[in-house]
Amino acid sequence: MTEVGISGRDFTINGKPTYENRTFEGKRIEGLLFNVRAVQATFDDANAETRKFWAYPDTDEWDPDRNVSDFCAALPAWRAHGVLGLTINFQGGGSLYSEEIYTTYDNNGFTPAGDVKPAYAERIDRVLAKADELGMVVIAGLFYAAHILKLENEPALWRAADQALRFLEGTGRRNILIEVCNETEVCWNKTGLALFAPENCHELVARLKESHPEFLISLSQGGMNAARNHALPSPALLQADDYVLLHGNGNRAHGLEAGLRQVLAMPELEANPKPVVINEDSTGIPNLDVAWRNGVSWGYFDQGFGGDRAWGGDAYCKYKSKPRETSCEALSGFQTVPVNWTINTDQKRAFFARVSQVTGVAPGKA
Repeated sequence: MTEVGISGRDFTINGKPTYENRTFEGKRIEGLLFNVRAVQATFDDANAETRKFWAYPDTDEWDPDRNVSDFCAALPAWRAHGVLGLTINFQGGGSLYSEEIYTTYDNNGFTPAGDVKPAYAERIDRVLAKADELGMVVIAGLFYAAHILKLENEPALWRAADQALRFLEGTGRRNILIEVCNETEVCWNKTGLALFAPENCHELVARLKESHPEFLISLSQGGMNAARNHALPSPALLQADDYVLLHGNGNRAHGLEAGLRQVLAMPELEANPKPVVINEDSTGIPNLDVAWRNGVSWGYFDQGFGGDRAWGGDAYCKYKSKPRETSCEALSGFQTVPVNWTINTDQKRAFFARVSQVTGVAPGKA
């Protein structure tokens, strides 16, 4: 049984800090949680009209069971390189962002009334079980902006949150951290629901902590921008969070560091230290290095070629510079479906190799 915990600014697994006693280049690595955004691990699409876009190149069909099986089969290699965390979500994440697809596909673990769909729950349970076996932590998200309005009303949203947490508790797994929603201000902008607004979102965390105290709970905002004071947690959110979730999207290393230093210096965090985790950023190794050098955990986000998103070049990868690959072996990224979950591209190899180096875990010996 893998049990995640928190001690001050450190994550613990089974009572011991992660990467116990590890330092690298004079910096403390102990207590961090290097992680990968893997929100498509449990993906399916209930819309027959858009399901065709996720077909595997070798079968011309989409297969959610194959997807989660491939994911679980790839996890031991991730763990062998020192990765200890991964992010999933009951409503997934963006794959193709073209308006006609993004607004109509239906990757959603909830019915309109807010009940958890059994098939979706089964796939999540498989991920939790494999991660548990490997000593890994799952950051389980509840809501993603594109699908919130598929819930019939606000009471259904609260029911969905409650039912999801009851389901997760019922699995008996203790390797779970909760992310209430992915990028709360995006959820607010897409839905108009005031409970997701940055000035209110701490109440989401507080309410679910009160009703489900067995979980460690947080939520994320979008890519931070220190210069514009954008997507930085409010004092109220810092106080409510059990751990702090940040996104680094759109930042080069200097911008990310400016944002991290601003957050780390906030009085609420200095008075009550807790782990700070980036669970969505880029493929940029310079950003990874900025994070751990500031005592912050970092999350690899790889959209994959053909995924309709351009995040610049150099070490950060031009996602629009190539079309989607035509073979399963060549599929890039972890976000654009279908996914090759293995470490099969230069971007993936660079990330996993760097985590292995920083954590001191020799691949194959985790």
